[in-house]
Amino acid sequence: MRRFFKPLRVILALGCFVLVNAAFLAPMIAASLCAEDAPQTVCAAAWQLWPAIVALNLPVVLAILAVTALMGRVYCSTLCPLGVYQDVWFRIRRLFTKRGIPFSPPMNRVRYWVFALTVLAAFAGCFALPALVEPYSVYGRFVTNLVRPALQWAINLLAAWCDAHEKYWVMSDEVVVAGFLSFWVAAASAMALAALAAIKGRWFCNAVCPVGTLLSIVAKRPLMRISIDASRCVKCGACAHVCKAACIDVKNATIDDSRCVRCFNCIGACRKGAVRL
Repeated sequence: MRRFFKPLRVILALGCFVLVNAAFLAPMIAASLCAEDAPQTVCAAAWQLWPAIVALNLPVVLAILAVTALMGRVYCSTLCPLGVYQDVWFRIRRLFTKRGIPFSPPMNRVRYWVFALTVLAAFAGCFALPALVEPYSVYGRFVTNLVRPALQWAINLLAAWCDAHEKYWVMSDEVVVAGFLSFWVAAASAMALAALAAIKGRWFCNAVCPVGTLLSIVAKRPLMRISIDASRCVKCGACAHVCKAACIDVKNATIDDSRCVRCFNCIGACRKGAVRL
């Protein structure tokens, strides 16, 4: 049974990731394909935690918190698009090096200060700070300011080829490029998070992200935990070697649930069956 945890998580994460990207890109693509009625934007923000909090969407907020209290931070490994983005770069890292990320103690002082400042800024009506660290906003800037213009350029090139061959399948449209500051903030943060994820795994999620901090409080002692059976553990470190959150202390056979993002890599990596849900 334990072999199915990770594949199921990957399938759910990729499905949610596709839906989030469709929310940003589908209307533009439909308009370019000469669709009479371009679809409205998919409301992917409705099941993202921070937008749900801002919109006072209590059913969604309570549902996410309830699942987190039950199973831990599965939100971070399935619903969060920025989490999937970081996992992609962590996976790319694994193509070049098999060296794991060593266990590190939680950076509670940093993450609680960032969380407090983010909440205070939001209550004060200043959403610039939350937009810089809130995962859905950060990923939305990637797609809006970097992916959408590049995709529109590609569509325009295809439209030019179709016109040259008298095939009117695709229509060209104006490429909307973000302002200088918006573009470079998106580009710099995309590159920085990619490098950070490749080097330190989910460090951003456990040290900066306010959503991760809120969920870490709820997930400190979930009802369903990933634990290490000390009687079976041989201290080989295989579980910690694949942990992207650096939250497994092999020496003391403990897992920090507040930082574990429930990727389930550790369960599949343990050949002794010592790591169990």
